[in-house]
Amino acid sequence: MSFYKSIALLVMCFSLTGCGFHPLYQAPCEGADIAYPIKICTIEDRQGQILRNYLVDLLTPAGAPLKPKYILEIKVTDVIIDTGIKKDELTSRKKATLTAALTLKDACHKVVYTHSVSAINSFTVLTENYYSDVVAAEYGRKEALRLLSEKIKLTLTAYMDCH
Repeated sequence: MSFYKSIALLVMCFSLTGCGFHPLYQAPCEGADIAYPIKICTIEDRQGQILRNYLVDLLTPAGAPLKPKYILEIKVTDVIIDTGIKKDELTSRKKATLTAALTLKDACHKVVYTHSVSAINSFTVLTENYYSDVVAAEYGRKEALRLLSEKIKLTLTAYMDCH
């Protein structure tokens, strides 16, 4: 009985590799750059610049493509809310939610895909030092932007694999 299970498992593994199956989270081999044929448009504000830099590193590590097949436009919104309140009604914790509205266009500027991706990060607020609060908020946003870029890459990878 176990012999037949082994054969069935072996056949299933070969059939998966034959259909083009590959994991989304697999790291590329050394020396192999996975470059997406995407031009990443400029994104508003400083947060948009940081997000764009993360995306350039993830999607086009060898540089922008000469003839991009797609054009990616992104609109980022940022919401910070208080999540932890002390007994004296001061905020002790905040949550940063960043949402990116993606619009992927083909080379003729026709919209081919739209999607919305969100990332959430929280940070502690220290009431003793204003500067530490500013740094914590900035780091919380920056980490949420990094997570957002990873989610955008996975979303675009799933789209590219299907089309």
